[in-house]
Amino acid sequence: MNAETDRSLPSLLHPAIQNATATLSLVAMVTIAGLAYWTGISGRPIDREAARAVQSTFQIDLNRAEKRELMLLPGVGERTAERILEDRERNGPFLSFHDLQRVPGIGPKTIQEISPHCRPVTDSGGPSGDRLVAER
Repeated sequence: MNAETDRSLPSLLHPAIQNATATLSLVAMVTIAGLAYWTGISGRPIDREAARAVQSTFQIDLNRAEKRELMLLPGVGERTAERILEDRERNGPFLSFHDLQRVPGIGPKTIQEISPHCRPVTDSGGPSGDRLVAER
């Protein structure tokens, strides 16, 4: 190569800074690889059968929940949520899970599915049952 064909652009960084950047990049890559190895995420596939199932639970107050919240309940779609709101407005709050049966489209099976997701009332004056958070 002659001098005329080798016209590389001058570096914008000082050679010491270039060396430091290269060294830090190498250290970062080694650190990431080491962390991946020690934490067990070294590129092997996850065994779905062996993975722990994460159970997510939520609870809502049927007497205060809005339509979007009601639609999160299993077996409750848009129309059923609207019916719950209409019934609550017309007949007052739900005092027990049994009161939900007054809503068209909700029967014992739906009540059984949604009951774990509804907040119960702790009644200090009597036996605790399947009561919801409400007062008339």
